[in-house]
Amino acid sequence: MNNSEYAALNSLLAIFNIATKSELSEHCRSAVIDSSDLANLIYACMIDAIPILHIRFHKHHYPPQIIPAESEHEALARNGVGQLSREAKKFVNKIDQMFAQRRLFNGHLFIPRIRENDWHLFYFDQRDVDPNNNHWEEGEHIHLMSMLTHPQINVLDLVEKIESETRPKLSGGFHIRYKR
Repeated sequence: MNNSEYAALNSLLAIFNIATKSELSEHCRSAVIDSSDLANLIYACMIDAIPILHIRFHKHHYPPQIIPAESEHEALARNGVGQLSREAKKFVNKIDQMFAQRRLFNGHLFIPRIRENDWHLFYFDQRDVDPNNNHWEEGEHIHLMSMLTHPQINVLDLVEKIESETRPKLSGGFHIRYKR
């Protein structure tokens, strides 16, 4: 591991030892999380190499109006080779829109086993890590919520919220640069 890789990993791990919201905010402004470091952290949790519980969340959301109806699917099947009928074209357009409008939510909750009231949720969707069409002026990023940014939220309530909502609405965390 070279010095820059070591510094990037330390930048991620430092988050677990920060004690104040202002210190966390300052750290997140300069931090860059590398996807391989996040993956290695998750793996270390999975094999109990470190005393941190990891809970993952993956959700796919498609707006209901773009999910093709069975009749539209059948229209495409009946269409055969050649120009598409109006009904078959509707099916194809909806499939195209599914890729444009979908949301692929990924969340990774970490709870240190020695400090069970501490929690850290890193989350993002495909638009957050898109280098070309990003809502954050600094580009690719992930979001961080924690017991410091949301002291009023109980971690069990957070888990229930994420699991129960089709498209979890989370806000108030910090942006952290993300490198794939």
